[in-house]
Amino acid sequence: MTNTMPIKAKVMIGMVAVASLCALSFGIIRWQSQAWPQLLLLSAAAALSSRFKVKLPGMTSSMSGNLPVILLGVTQLGLFASLLVGITAAIAQSYTSGKQVKPIQFLFNACTLLNATGLAYLVYHSQLFAAHASAHTMSLVLAAVTYFVANTAPVASIIGLTEGGNPFALWHKVFLWSFPNYVIGAGLTAIASVFTTVSGLVTLGTLMAVLFAIYQSYKMYVSRTEQSQPLVMAMAAGR
Repeated sequence: MTNTMPIKAKVMIGMVAVASLCALSFGIIRWQSQAWPQLLLLSAAAALSSRFKVKLPGMTSSMSGNLPVILLGVTQLGLFASLLVGITAAIAQSYTSGKQVKPIQFLFNACTLLNATGLAYLVYHSQLFAAHASAHTMSLVLAAVTYFVANTAPVASIIGLTEGGNPFALWHKVFLWSFPNYVIGAGLTAIASVFTTVSGLVTLGTLMAVLFAIYQSYKMYVSRTEQSQPLVMAMAAGR
């Protein structure tokens, strides 16, 4: 695969990988004592929610339901622990679908998710809204937006470089399909983070149940959309 890959795509993958190494190094330098039960529960939830995958219509990429879990890690864990949750999500997202994932694909997807998690963490803890009454909510929204852009823009770009097409048009399609999921995910994170900790199995179990319901709804909607497209095209051709 790498032999036929355009040079620009190889350069982009290299840059994404280097950025993720920097994020991991920065996380190690800023090591904080971790709440291990909380980290283990969030990692398990990240692995499970990453299996709630929906393939985006007309694209080779898919959308997972792990955003609320990753954002909870960002808000309640240290940087390195948040990255560990992100790594767990990346592994589960790539290797639990039953399809063979090429090493270069896993490298890019994992590094992209790591970078998005690290940037979201830095934004959330940047104290930009420290003096504001709703600092937590505003920081969470900004972190979710940062994660969304950092996670979707590289994917649209690499698809455009490897498969052809306009990266901006591809990103716009990703935006239309996945933005509602990110809004819902950020809202669920805000609700769950009202509690002082998500180490409770009840809180985490409730969150996973809601995520599964959203996943089933998205899956059903996408399936109906894909089924209706041939009918629409046939009707248009008959005019």
